[in-house]
Amino acid sequence: MEPISVMLIDDNQMFLHGTSEFLSTDERVVVVGTLRDGREALARISELRPQIILIDLAMPEMSGFEAIPLLRNAAPGVKIIALTAMNSDHFRQAAMKAGADAFLPKAQMRTELLPTIQRFAQANDVSKVAETPLPGSSTPPSVLVMEDDDQLRRLYCKTLEKSGYQVYDAATVEDARQILDQVPVAIFFCDINMGGQRGTDLLRDYANELFTSGAHVVMISGESRYREICEEMGADFFLEKPVAMSTLLALADRLTARHAL
Repeated sequence: MEPISVMLIDDNQMFLHGTSEFLSTDERVVVVGTLRDGREALARISELRPQIILIDLAMPEMSGFEAIPLLRNAAPGVKIIALTAMNSDHFRQAAMKAGADAFLPKAQMRTELLPTIQRFAQANDVSKVAETPLPGSSTPPSVLVMEDDDQLRRLYCKTLEKSGYQVYDAATVEDARQILDQVPVAIFFCDINMGGQRGTDLLRDYANELFTSGAHVVMISGESRYREICEEMGADFFLEKPVAMSTLLALADRLTARHAL
């Protein structure tokens, strides 16, 4: 069985040394790199090709929260375990929203780190471990809903959240830009008429990133004349308002099934 490759990212050199020695006690694990910050990790991730990344959340210059989505984009198949001395729900939720696959307080590492990593080693295929939940892991598909009508946005989000999706909501185009810059999404429900701005303009700006990552784009409008334009731009679907919640949910389920494949 090939050992599973692990990259460590932490600004504390003593922690890097101690954790590396601790992991070396398991022959099914090999540490391929110990790096001091997110920028160095991004520069070397293609060279080191880790299967698992252990990253501290609180680092100067580039925090783990900032680095996680960038590392995810650089190596989509990698599994990321967020480490922190701060064992709080706030940190856990923020880490998962950033794109971490698991959250592990440093105080629990001696008892939980190796069992967590050994799941990957035993499977001998990192992708298979998604079938077995990790401590603190969260794997619901992420969905971005951009809608300037507060009532509609809340209704869309509530419907999707009840069905187990991780939902991000944007009331403005700028809100959506910030989320797209930080979070990899599986589906983007994009309203076209956003006050004085257009969802179609946002799609043009982010088309390359969205389609390259495998995300699905669903454009929504009360005007059917946008349908052909959206199809020409490469959107997966066009929904005309009013949108039935059963239709929204069925489409999300269909697209995430395709996304998983």
